[in-house]
Order: sequence, then structure tokens, then C-alpha cells
Amino acid sequence: MMAVPARFQYRLMRDVMVAAGVLYCSLLLEAAAGFPLNIRYSFLSELGAKDQPTSPYARAMDLGSGVLLVLAAILGRPAARMHRDVSGLLISAAVLGIGTMSDALSPMDCAPSLSQACHDAEESGQTGAALVLHEVTSTMAGLGSVAMGIFAVLVLRRLGWGGLLAKAIAVLAAGVAITQAWLGVETGVEVLTGNDLHPPGILQRISVLLVCLLMATLLPGLRQAFIR
Repeated sequence: MMAVPARFQYRLMRDVMVAAGVLYCSLLLEAAAGFPLNIRYSFLSELGAKDQPTSPYARAMDLGSGVLLVLAAILGRPAARMHRDVSGLLISAAVLGIGTMSDALSPMDCAPSLSQACHDAEESGQTGAALVLHEVTSTMAGLGSVAMGIFAVLVLRRLGWGGLLAKAIAVLAAGVAITQAWLGVETGVEVLTGNDLHPPGILQRISVLLVCLLMATLLPGLRQAFIR
């Protein structure tokens, strides 16, 4: 009996992960909606704020992406038993998925970049439990994506760096870990100090794009880790 997923199971897991990457890419929704947010000063999660017309679509995309990430992690359990780095990669994907699902289920009440009243309420700490919960779930998703990038590099180091796709995945994984960590540090410092350091929009959008591309290429590039 094989201790790793059969080829059909691998293909299903690969397709599920690719679909998760497409749904996670809320940049597509932002473009389709005609860029309703200021891309320099806003977070993409504001597309899902309750007062925005894009909210149902953004939340549905996040929910679908999160469910598919968790499903991919479940499908990969046989391979996870073989190597700790693969186990860490799949657990990280599940954490990212749970955080993303939770984001969809706990949206912000309003978009701070579009409403001065909402921004002022956020700055003064008067936005209530909804924003706090959203920040917690977003942090969980961010940590999951950083860990996923790190474990992807560890898997590649064990398998070897051969092939253009493997090298591309290594670059994407490093980019995800760096940009997500950078964004998390900046956001944390701003929360602690109460000072706006740099507009987060461009950095976050670059990071989200890298995460989407990593999800879409991860399983094809790490095929050897899942099929023997």
C-alpha cells in the first residue's frame, strides 16, 4: 500500500490548490469592480467590508479559497506522514485557509480608506469587537502564508533546486515570506505606536499576488514530494 497520495489524489489536490489561488486573488475582484479603493492607502480586505457593494463577492471568494486550502491540506495527509517539511507546508496552508475563512465570516463594518468617520473610529479604538476579530484572523492568515513560504523552501532544499519551475517557486516562496512579514511588522508597529508609517496598499497587493502565484505553482513544482 502506498504511503503517499495516489496520482489521482495528487492531481485533485493540485487542482484544488490552483483553484484556491485564483479565489484568493482579490486583485481580480478589485480590477473587475473598477478599483473602488485607493490602492496606496487601503487593504484589500476592505472590499469585504459590510458597507461596500463588493462585500458579498469578496467574502465568497475568501470563504471558497479558505475551504479549498483546508481541503488540499487534508488530501495531502499521506505525504505529510513521510516528511516533516511537507507536513509543515500543509499545516501552514490549513492555517492560511482557516484564517481566510474567518476573515470572510468576520468582515469589517466599514472601509476606513473610504470613510473618514470609519477611519477616525478605527484610530480612536471605537470600532468594537468586529475589527479586533478581523485583525486577529488576518494575522492568522498572514502567519500561515509566511510559514507556507518557509516550508516550501525547505521542501525544495531537500528535493533539489533543479528546474526552472522549482527556482520560480523558491523565489515566490521567499517573496511571500518577506513581504508578508514586512507587512505584519509595519502593521504591528502602527497599531502599537498609533502612527501611520507608510501606505500599506501597494505592499499588500504585491504580497497577495505572490501568494496567489505560489498557490498556483506549488503543487506542480513539488510533485516529487507527493508522488513516489
